Amino acid sequence: MSKLKQKNWAWLFLGLHLLLLSQVLWWAIVFCRDVELVRDLKRQNHQLLEKLGAQPFGELAQIDREARAQKTMFVSESVFFALVASLALWLLFKALKREEKALNAQRNFIEVISHESKTPLTALKLRLESVQEKLRDDSLSVDLTRALEEVRRLSGILEKALELNRLERFSMSSEPVDISELLTDLLRRMDPVFRQKNIQVVSEMEEGALVRGDVFCLENSLQSLLENAVQYNDSKDKKVWVSLEKNNSAIVISVKDNGPGVSEKEESQIFDRFYRGRAGKRVPGTGLGLYLSRQIIQAHQGVLRLVRCQEGAHFEIKLPRSMEAT
Repeated sequence: MSKLKQKNWAWLFLGLHLLLLSQVLWWAIVFCRDVELVRDLKRQNHQLLEKLGAQPFGELAQIDREARAQKTMFVSESVFFALVASLALWLLFKALKREEKALNAQRNFIEVISHESKTPLTALKLRLESVQEKLRDDSLSVDLTRALEEVRRLSGILEKALELNRLERFSMSSEPVDISELLTDLLRRMDPVFRQKNIQVVSEMEEGALVRGDVFCLENSLQSLLENAVQYNDSKDKKVWVSLEKNNSAIVISVKDNGPGVSEKEESQIFDRFYRGRAGKRVPGTGLGLYLSRQIIQAHQGVLRLVRCQEGAHFEIKLPRSMEAT
């Protein structure tokens, strides 16, 4: 728990505690005044009956004892209630502190493991890709290709874990991002994957498309869409179409493939956390890609939606253009 958050929680519970004590004190004062008022009325009635020569009910000392007993009982109950309520608030505050501390430890652990694992995995992936190019016609190429796929899969899982952790901690940065440049670099880096899967990529992008956001998160969101277009495409002539258009207020990114697509039954669940459709049963994955992509785009005040089409899957992203765009 950060020091600022701890301080805010402490002030909140202190305020609740003071409010509770002041309320109990107010109830005690009002009740004691009512008891005093009733006692005075009984004493006046007693004195009036004595002057009239009638027999009064009880004695003055008894009236005073009853009033003191009532006040003592209420004050003791009020003190007991205040102590129990204060103890409950303190235990709740301690429990929230422990829970927040555990969540922070878990998030920090995920972030450290994911971040520290990316460097050796990236180096290993690059070396495997280099060896694969040299041994393309060798019998070892098949095993090497499978090893490379597993490395890419593990790298993707770690990236998604890091991404999810950053989303939950609201730790995304905000800076000018050239989406057209980012998408071009992403397509170039994924070119070995496209060639390995025999996928033809058709891209059409306008330059100078600026938004404000987190480069890492936006890149991973786009990469998830491209990876899905690659992994789930089982057609003979595999193609992926990538386009980027801009207008006065928004940037529209489109990723479309000619694979099996998404059925109408799955459309309402395709962006759910951990959901994997029929096509996901034959391809390993986490079911987090589309969920994280939509969360990231929504965090950037954008929209990610599935466009219904006759063939393949078509995803469209709309992001607000940055005011710094020229």
